[in-house]
Amino acid sequence: MSIKQIYLAGPRGFCAGVERAVNTLDRVLKKYGPPVYARHAIVHNRHVVKRFERRGAIFVEDLNEIPDGSVVVLSAHGSPPAFYEIAKKKNLKVHDAMCPLVLKVHIEARKYANEGYFIFYVGHRGHPEPEGVMGNVPPESIALVETIEEALSIKPPQEEKLIVLTQTTLSFDDTKKIIATLQKKFKKLTLPPAFDICYATQNRQLAVKELAKKAKLVLVIGSLESSNSVRLTEVAKKEGARAYLIDDASHIDSSWLKGVNTVGITSGASAPDDLVMSVVDHLRTNGTKIQELTTIKEKVFFP
Repeated sequence: MSIKQIYLAGPRGFCAGVERAVNTLDRVLKKYGPPVYARHAIVHNRHVVKRFERRGAIFVEDLNEIPDGSVVVLSAHGSPPAFYEIAKKKNLKVHDAMCPLVLKVHIEARKYANEGYFIFYVGHRGHPEPEGVMGNVPPESIALVETIEEALSIKPPQEEKLIVLTQTTLSFDDTKKIIATLQKKFKKLTLPPAFDICYATQNRQLAVKELAKKAKLVLVIGSLESSNSVRLTEVAKKEGARAYLIDDASHIDSSWLKGVNTVGITSGASAPDDLVMSVVDHLRTNGTKIQELTTIKEKVFFP
C-alpha cells in the first residue's frame, strides 16, 4: 500500500447543531456531575457516545427508566411533546439539545397542521427526528413519505391544502426527486418558505461530490446510525467513487487500497475531527501529500 495523495473534504465533521448538543451535555456533566441521563444518543456517533459514557452519562431510550428528579439532556434530533410531559411528571431537570434547524421544522409542522394543512413529511422510518416532528401534530394530519413509490401511491384525506416538510439530514438530490413527484401528482402542493434540509447536510454533500471527482476511493467517517453519514456515502457512490462508511481507522479493509494511490476522506456531521486525523495517520507514508478540498466556508454557530 502506498497512498500518494489524500484529499480532505471541506466542510466535514461537526456542524453547528452537533457542536451545540455535544457542548450542552459536556457543560451539564461539568455542572451536575455524574450520573447525567441522555434520552437517545446525544448525536449519532458511537465514539462520542462512548466518550460521554466514560464520564458518567447514561443513555436511555425510555424516559420512564430515569429516576425521578434526575438531570436529563434531550438529544439533538428533537423530541415529541409527550417526552416533555413525562419529564414534568417525573420532575426531571431537562436540558434540551435539539438542533435549532430541527426545531424550525417542529414549528412549521405545528403551524401548518393548525391551519388545516395535510403534511407530507419526507424522512426515514425509525429515525428519531421524524418521531419528534410527527409527534407534534395530530396523526391524521401528517404522513411519512420515504420513497418515490410512496409518493406515487399516497392518498391524503384532502387535496386543497397540502404542504411538504423534510427531515434535515436527507440526500438533497433524492429529496428533490420525491418532492418533484409529489408536486406532479398534487398541483396545489405548497413548499415551506425555507428548504428544510440543513445547510451542513447540503454543504457536506456538495463537498463529497467534488471529492469523488478527485479520488475514486472515498472513506466517509461516521456511524451507521448517522443518517447524514449514510447519505454522504450514497452521494459519493452516485458520483462514481467506491465509497465506504467507517467508524474509525480500524474498520479500513486493506483490500480496498489495492492499486489505489489517491484517497478522499470526509466525515459526517456528528463525527469528531480527531477520527479523521487518525484515518489520515493510518494511511499516510513519508511521501503522502495531504490537501484540503474546500468548497465552502461555514460560519454558522448556535449559542
